[in-house]
Amino acid sequence: MEALYQSHVISWNLTKKCNLRCEHCYISAGRITREEAQGELTTDECLAVIDGICEVNPSALLILTGGEPLLRKDVFEIAGYASEQGLWPVVGTNGVLVTHELAERMIDSGIRGMALSLDALDAATHDRFRMVEGAWQNTVDGTKVLTEVGLPYIIQTTVGAHNLHEVEDIARFAHSLGARVFNLYFLVPTGRGTFISDITRDEYEEAMSRLQSLQKEFEGRMVVNAKCAPHYQRFLFEREPESKFLKTFSADAGGCPAGTHYLGIRPNGDMSPCPYLPVYGGNLRDASFKEIWSSSEVFTTIRARNELTGRCGPCEFSSVCGGCRARAYGAAGDVMGEDPWCGYQPGTHGGTKIDFSAKTTYGLGVTDELVWTDEARERLNYIPSFVRGMVSQRVERHAREQGLTEVTAELMHKVRQESLGGRIGNVPSFVRKMLASRGDN
Repeated sequence: MEALYQSHVISWNLTKKCNLRCEHCYISAGRITREEAQGELTTDECLAVIDGICEVNPSALLILTGGEPLLRKDVFEIAGYASEQGLWPVVGTNGVLVTHELAERMIDSGIRGMALSLDALDAATHDRFRMVEGAWQNTVDGTKVLTEVGLPYIIQTTVGAHNLHEVEDIARFAHSLGARVFNLYFLVPTGRGTFISDITRDEYEEAMSRLQSLQKEFEGRMVVNAKCAPHYQRFLFEREPESKFLKTFSADAGGCPAGTHYLGIRPNGDMSPCPYLPVYGGNLRDASFKEIWSSSEVFTTIRARNELTGRCGPCEFSSVCGGCRARAYGAAGDVMGEDPWCGYQPGTHGGTKIDFSAKTTYGLGVTDELVWTDEARERLNYIPSFVRGMVSQRVERHAREQGLTEVTAELMHKVRQESLGGRIGNVPSFVRKMLASRGDN
């Protein structure tokens, strides 16, 4: 079970406390009562959770989010401990609180990057969505601070009726600010987001088409991703079956990684296959991370993609898309039901299950066909597990092309330089940095 389903990415809501009150918040964050605050995991409990995570995957990507995680006084202690244990901590924030001092503290505590939310080009529209005046300007100012201190960040946008018309312009603005990645999120109806699902199936398809164009526009300059949109697998396959972006999905999880390579932890320790899915496998105060991940009922159930129901069941793309499990639950209360936002009719492609898992690079095991020096191996181990196999594959291929039988740190540096120059495509920017020594910028 652990070998096939690996906890590569963990989204951890450290707190429900937030300085904004966003319309679409999936955990309904904002002001919290003293009782709610007391119910959140303590510092010591958080450190114990990190130990449990490392028991299953000591090199996972750990997203520390909220609410607003920067409102937790111990966030730097938690992040620092995670980094010391080998995890890859990043912070998901609304960006409002980012200052030079905070940014420097994040770097000192081992935080590798930030994710900031921006939902419109117009400040008033963003502020209405976030329910706080001045949020847009504070977030934009935060990006400038992060650029100045050299902390990489991504921009995340939730698509809806309020911004569907300007998705391209938001992406271009994100790039102009210096974002390494632009993530376009497709809303999951949970929390306060239950009440604002305001784009149609046709508009969903339109947004994916525009996303595809953006990926080509920014190729080599900024990574553009679809989030909570497993149908993008089907969309790309129909329009561009040789697209390299099909490689970024896991072979055994399909488009939706919930419970197979991805999971969520709530502030009180409840653990779910997806942060947007309010169905829990257990609480980390009562059971170990490994126990919940490996054998809890909801995690076991959600991995059985051959047992999907509704239109997702007979769909040719069930193994490579699988629909959004959280959206299915939000719509009808069934984790294994059909995703209502997908307009595809099963049978259109002949009814035979489609499988392009051989193309994937997500979650690949590390290749070691060549000899790796200790320094090169140490550098590889400094890369998150979900892309480590892809990196080792690329580096070894490059070595063979050069007639080399040994992978050295110098070779990894050369691969990094060539990826920066565009000769090795589709290598995430943070991976490029890790191919070189920690002091090499």
